[in-house]
Amino acid sequence: MKTTIAFAVFAGFLASALALDAADTHATLPPQPTASSGLRRRAGSSNVSAAGPFVGKLTWYNVGGDACGTKSKGTDMVAALNKPQYGDVDKVSPNCGKCVKIKGDKATIVVRIVDACPECKFGSLDLSKAAFKAVTKADGVANKISWSWVKC
Repeated sequence: MKTTIAFAVFAGFLASALALDAADTHATLPPQPTASSGLRRRAGSSNVSAAGPFVGKLTWYNVGGDACGTKSKGTDMVAALNKPQYGDVDKVSPNCGKCVKIKGDKATIVVRIVDACPECKFGSLDLSKAAFKAVTKADGVANKISWSWVKC
């Protein structure tokens, strides 16, 4: 009888531990949009995709101490993600360190997310000077750029 009770207690503990591990792992993933999540679909789009493509403005900024805890230079191919997609700008986002492919009027490039852009609207990115010059012919703001999440 004691063995049965001990086994039941151990099995319950193991199930709880596994559930906590799964919850912790799942909590670090970015939220996935669903049809009912309130995320608006772009005109002509038949589905909502967490991978993109996303459309927004492209700007550049003087990089330095990044919200993701890294230190970048203006010559690095890096970007700051808009606040709606970054999340809490006072914390390290689950999107830190991920890469995006940007299609500009000059070239298509891949940059790493290292910072947050609190004033940027959904779909917009703020790039290092090097990345901005590589992707667009624009001087300060490129409108209606397209980007998607990609493997680094």
